Amino acid sequence: MENLIDFFLNNFENCVWLAIMIISLCPSLESKIAIPFAMNTDIWGDKAFSPIMALILSFIGSLLPCFLIMILARKLKKKTSGFVCSKFLNRYSSKSSQIDQKANNFVKYLSLTGFVAIPLPLTGVWASSLIAGFTNLEFKYSFLSIAIGNFISASAITLLCTLFTNSISYILIISLIIIIIFFLFDLFISMFKNFKKATV
Repeated sequence: MENLIDFFLNNFENCVWLAIMIISLCPSLESKIAIPFAMNTDIWGDKAFSPIMALILSFIGSLLPCFLIMILARKLKKKTSGFVCSKFLNRYSSKSSQIDQKANNFVKYLSLTGFVAIPLPLTGVWASSLIAGFTNLEFKYSFLSIAIGNFISASAITLLCTLFTNSISYILIISLIIIIIFFLFDLFISMFKNFKKATV
């Protein structure tokens, strides 16, 4: 952890905003890590960002890849006849199928917003953009839905960091640990399912 902090201090001390943008661009990390990182005075000292600036930077940074991911997901789905979706991105393709089955478009876009709004691993902009790309939803309304959900999620994290200003370092560490545990658990479940299929 100290080596990582030293890396950011040595390379981004004079452009903290760039470090925040880079972190918020990363899948799963996004605003969940970028906001407590931006507001952390233990790392940045008096160069740490205010809650509003941390919110704005992480919100914009995490939204940047949205359109590109949706376009690539749509192209992947068309060119591979669903093979990529069913084999490698099963979670997202099944979620997109659930959204496609909703009664009307408003409920579909609302479901997409709700998915992004929950600040948990694999429920951020990258995941929701993949889901939107696998559906038949319009990109502009999908983007708006994702942006609203992302703002709700980022606002919740900012509020948490503001309420517990003295514990921002702990929030950052706990958030990282939760993401790592989630990925390890997800990997274990996937391996178990594959093993079960192989033995049947």
